[in-house]
Amino acid sequence: MRYKIVIADDHPIFRTGIREIVNGIPEADLLGEAADGLEAYKLIISTVPDIAVMDLEMPLLSGLDVCKKVRSEKHFTKFIILTMHKDRHFFEDAMTSGVMGYLLKDNAIDELVKCIKTVGAGEEYVSPGIENYLVEHRAKQQLPAAVKELHATLTPTEKVILKLVAQSKTSQEIADSIFISPNTVDSHRANIARKLKLEGKNSLLKFAMQYQGLL
Repeated sequence: MRYKIVIADDHPIFRTGIREIVNGIPEADLLGEAADGLEAYKLIISTVPDIAVMDLEMPLLSGLDVCKKVRSEKHFTKFIILTMHKDRHFFEDAMTSGVMGYLLKDNAIDELVKCIKTVGAGEEYVSPGIENYLVEHRAKQQLPAAVKELHATLTPTEKVILKLVAQSKTSQEIADSIFISPNTVDSHRANIARKLKLEGKNSLLKFAMQYQGLL
């Protein structure tokens, strides 16, 4: 199977390294390269590659911005994102945007060939060291639809508190960790229980522990 590929990175030296790797893959055809997100978007729309390999942070449009725009226009290019960020929220943002490959730049040179072939075969690939993010992300997609719908109504603060509840933390401990008062935590807990339609003593704790790691 052959892969038509475009690459995008605003750092010329790193982009050169990616180009050399892609050109060294017998199954790959490099269609072009871009130095910023807008140029990458135009390149993808005009050449319709199978795979786009791009930096997360670029001028004009980020890698995720490009991914979202391309997917919104019903193109089926698969995206591999290169990044320095190991934080979970960056990973979640990428995966929910439709990214199929998430490579840490520290390891990208060694992993890119495997990543391209894995993504080209229609499977997700994540750098070693953060594979647990992918496991949890997949599990989260398997939450009952009703639970996902209710969870989506929570505010970002309520979601943080729910995760802390799942760790059996008291209101005082939660308050200390996110710098609010225990009374405010209790109010949030009551709101969370109401939104999740939970009733009865310890129902919130039971819910949080049941879905721990998935929320």
